[in-house]
Amino acid sequence: MDIQGKHIILFDDACLVCNRFVQILLKIDRKNRFLFGSLHADIAKNRFHDLPNNIDSIVYLSPTGFSIKSDAILNICKQLGFPYSILSYSKILPLKYRDILYDYFAKNRYKWFGKNNYCTILNEKQQKKFI
Repeated sequence: MDIQGKHIILFDDACLVCNRFVQILLKIDRKNRFLFGSLHADIAKNRFHDLPNNIDSIVYLSPTGFSIKSDAILNICKQLGFPYSILSYSKILPLKYRDILYDYFAKNRYKWFGKNNYCTILNEKQQKKFI
């Protein structure tokens, strides 16, 4: 699969919130810009060597670099266009505080929402969006 010039989102496939976020992105990505992959899959570890070890947050890889945690979410929103891009203005808040909130949510996400114990069935068009 050619990933050149694509925007790639690596996510925790065991996380129900992360899975729901990806399902929403699959519906609203009208420009067909994003590809998706499991953060824990071998392909993520083998293909993206520049990523820090032991990342347990969402990772957004753009043609110009990568971002994690709150920056990843806001950069993804920016790529979606209006009205979602409005959320990217949250970057006026200092990264330190945004990531404190992100980390708090991430630490409790399994307790609050549970884990994904099943494999999501994707249609043919959606399957092509996964690496």
